[in-house]
Amino acid sequence: MPVLPLVPPEKMEPDIRQTMEMYQEWIGDSVYSAFMAHVPEIFRKFNDLYMSCLNGRVESETKELARLRLARLNTCEY
Repeated sequence: MPVLPLVPPEKMEPDIRQTMEMYQEWIGDSVYSAFMAHVPEIFRKFNDLYMSCLNGRVESETKELARLRLARLNTCEY
């Protein structure tokens, strides 16, 4: 359970909400977006980096599994 409350979709800036909905549709999880909506400018920069990493030779599903594994190894409970 996060210590910082998650930002509800109706309180997110429109582009952040759209990104959150995309993540929910794509990977079935939008908790990170709801957490990062507290700092929209950082979330936008992270999202730009994340999206740029999706292009390449490794399938996006494999990259997502790596992201989840890194979160678990770092005891990130979100």
